[in-house]
Amino acid sequence: MISIRRLTVLLSLVIALVGILPIVFWLEPFPRLVAMMGLALGLLQEVRGRWRISNRMFNLALVPVFLWYLMQYSRSNPIQPVVSVLVIMLAARLCGEPSIRNLLQINLLALVCLASRSLYDLSPVFLVWLTLLLLLLPLSLVLLTFYRQEEQLRLGRRELQRIASAVLVMIALTLPGMLLLFPLLPRTAFPLWQFPAAPAGSTAGISDRVEPGVTPQLSGSQTLAFRAELPRQPQPPYWRGIVFDRIEGTRWTRAPGLVGEPAVPGGNRVSQTIFPEPSTSRILVALDAPFPLSLARVRTAPDLVHELQRLPGKRFSYTVLSGTGGLLLTKGKTTASRYLELPEGQPPELQRLAADFRRRGRTAADRLDLVEQWFMNGGYRYSQQGLPTGPDALYRFLFVEKQGHCEFFASAAALLLRMSGVPCRLVGGYLGGEYNDLGGYYLVTEDRAHVWVEVFLAGEGWRRFDPSRFAVNADAFWQERQQPGLLFRIRLLMDALDYRWNQAVVTYDFEQQAAQARKLTDRLRQWEQRGTFKTAVWWLVGPAVAGGLFFLLRRSGRLRTPEERLARQFQTVMQKRYGIGNQSLGLFELAQQSDDPDALRFAALYGAAVYRDRRLTSTEIRQLKGLLLSIQKRP
Repeated sequence: MISIRRLTVLLSLVIALVGILPIVFWLEPFPRLVAMMGLALGLLQEVRGRWRISNRMFNLALVPVFLWYLMQYSRSNPIQPVVSVLVIMLAARLCGEPSIRNLLQINLLALVCLASRSLYDLSPVFLVWLTLLLLLLPLSLVLLTFYRQEEQLRLGRRELQRIASAVLVMIALTLPGMLLLFPLLPRTAFPLWQFPAAPAGSTAGISDRVEPGVTPQLSGSQTLAFRAELPRQPQPPYWRGIVFDRIEGTRWTRAPGLVGEPAVPGGNRVSQTIFPEPSTSRILVALDAPFPLSLARVRTAPDLVHELQRLPGKRFSYTVLSGTGGLLLTKGKTTASRYLELPEGQPPELQRLAADFRRRGRTAADRLDLVEQWFMNGGYRYSQQGLPTGPDALYRFLFVEKQGHCEFFASAAALLLRMSGVPCRLVGGYLGGEYNDLGGYYLVTEDRAHVWVEVFLAGEGWRRFDPSRFAVNADAFWQERQQPGLLFRIRLLMDALDYRWNQAVVTYDFEQQAAQARKLTDRLRQWEQRGTFKTAVWWLVGPAVAGGLFFLLRRSGRLRTPEERLARQFQTVMQKRYGIGNQSLGLFELAQQSDDPDALRFAALYGAAVYRDRRLTSTEIRQLKGLLLSIQKRP
């Protein structure tokens, strides 16, 4: 047996903990400390049974806190002060006396604190905490109802089971309404804490420049860049992003105001849907070479670089059609001279190597083959450590150290090609990714960022050329990293759930709501035309009728358990035989007032089973029915 007061207070502490934990890592140190102290002090006072701190004292202590955070409030910092005040208010209520009013305020403040989690993050973890709180709050409200009626009430295991069953029924009855309202209610598609500023996400793996030789080592990041929903590709896919066509020293950048005839992707066409993570980059990536995107506020350059005109400030997705094969077909004349520009002062050894390629190769394709052979047979290694630095970094990479990452390979190859008279440019994007078979998409992280070369061949177009793949250890760096095992499969499952969450909840906006409404309207019209609308209505009315019949049968007693029917029959017999069928009295009280030996035996046999949480056996049921019949026949 447990006191209703003790159970209600402890449950309120648990609810407060569920409301605080999801946002504790976003809080500043002071409100975080106050929240933990409030939980600890509330639990300590409940265990000792002495609440020495009055609510008035806490209310007075909150006044300077309100004033402090009121001064902290600003347009650039609108959320943190408000959330901090809410958490401190909750902590103060936890330390106060457990009155009905305070306990209700704890429940409300805990729910508001948990809701503030959506201001920082909209991950599936929020749904887990919300589900837990929605299970605890109805239970707390039911217990508060009993607590208000009788503060000294004590509950046993049987009563607790009945209360829990009633709460589960309440939740089950509300679920259909929640599922019905979800497609209709408006929602924000991004955390409000990130508005109106740019989303606070990871910086894109691709940047606005390529400059090898700046740092002696390159650190990779496992931060997610984007997901791409499409079938698994036979080869590690190239995700094309930005083009660099101008070189200054060792730095490659993108020239502004690019004009010319748009290129057309070649090869097989593949459709994919890209789900980028929040980022400060405006470049849209796509498989291989994408066709122009039909999206609003997207600028497409002739070299098929897609760029957002402004950051969306929320999660979004886009579907694009790409041509695979690493080839861009050109319709008109390409200005080759702009792709042959070179910085002055190249090392003599590099000039002699380029002159040798020009002499041995008659066409651009021949010279491209010679550059390919140079990297294939040069013993170059792919490495992110011990990189050459300084203005002569490319020279040392080519002739001395012979190790570097993709920027060294691509920059050196493009420099040799231009010096050999072959127009070319660099392309920044991503290579490969981890394919999630559970979700049917590629998972591409920031450390997959890659740079390669596009070479212009007259009569053919722009052909992809990746010298990094000729490194002697290229497979170890760029193959799909499979990690067989249970933990790996669990990680893929969790990522697939996160992916579906973003699709179904985070990026579900008004346009999708309108599309779903139109789809539902069209389907209803089709059903009405086919004569199946009435059938669908019967399918909806049928369960409602069945539920009503179930309720009536339950109310009439036909669906009661044998124990319930016997108890009700015993009360009826006592009323008819002795006139003492008061339902507020228990079976033992009725039997003692009747002073009937059969009634006393009925109560003892019934209580020995039911009051000890045991179902009646068939033999006991027959005995009890016999005792009821004996009482009825008694003269």
